[in-house]
Amino acid sequence: MSLRPSTATAIQDMPPPGGYKKLDFTRYIPDRGPKGWQLWAGATTLIMYGYYQVGKTNQARIQQKMQERKVRYALAPLMQAEADREYMERELVNLRREAEVMKNVTDLKGNPWVPGSSPFFGGQWMPRKVAYFMRHHG
Repeated sequence: MSLRPSTATAIQDMPPPGGYKKLDFTRYIPDRGPKGWQLWAGATTLIMYGYYQVGKTNQARIQQKMQERKVRYALAPLMQAEADREYMERELVNLRREAEVMKNVTDLKGNPWVPGSSPFFGGQWMPRKVAYFMRHHG
């Protein structure tokens, strides 16, 4: 059930002659923030400051590493001396234990066993492996 369109002419509201009164809406709306060039200048300044801080931090880190390296270099002889002393203590304990265990053994030439000697001695002294001491120590 549809209606037929009206044959009457359409009536449309029109503005008054001369147009509507102008509204000054700019006085009610504040500025919407900084201008584009201000945003660009601010962002550039912040980025440059950030890179400056990164550079300063990198230089401080490099200097700190250099100081730590110098301290390590200064302490290396002391640490090596301490490691050598501990090695000699372990070596003496092992030699005493070897002398006790091998007191009745002779070598291939019939001589009494000398603690610390080896039938595989190649003419150059080499320290024993540290793992050997850890296995046989204690």
